[in-house]
Amino acid sequence: MNITELINLIKQDENCEVRPANNEISLPTNIPKDLKEFYELTDGIWLFEKKSFGINIVGRKDFIPTSKRLYPADDIMWNELEGSVSNEWYLIAETEQLSQYISIDLTEERLGQCYDSFYEIHTLEADSEIVAKNFTELLKNLYANKGEHWYWLQDDFEKLGDAYDEPII
Repeated sequence: MNITELINLIKQDENCEVRPANNEISLPTNIPKDLKEFYELTDGIWLFEKKSFGINIVGRKDFIPTSKRLYPADDIMWNELEGSVSNEWYLIAETEQLSQYISIDLTEERLGQCYDSFYEIHTLEADSEIVAKNFTELLKNLYANKGEHWYWLQDDFEKLGDAYDEPII
């Protein structure tokens, strides 16, 4: 299923809110093709907001480096992260109530990989689990779990590795 088909499926679900596209805010030029198409069609999606594990796929305004979102005024943290590959991890999904964030990698060698960026483990080597190989896979899996759990924490999830492993793409 491609990203357009997936968005159209989600639009039909009364438990999800697909926000209309907003092309007034520019995006980085190096985003994956499926993510570019997503933002041409929407300005984000709330998946199962009323469920325990509902999550917001962020709109263009909030598509920023994840570390800037998690540590907006923490100069010490920013000095530690200076030059880090994690500076190219952008916030793609969040639910503040659970401190759960998901990042998408915009580096050339890992373009599109998505990581668990739970507040307490964001950027930690060996704790930055790859949760999807690309954005379409992430959205498909988040939609399929219907807000019931984090799919990458289930026993049947096939582990993909860590953000600091050799690229899987």
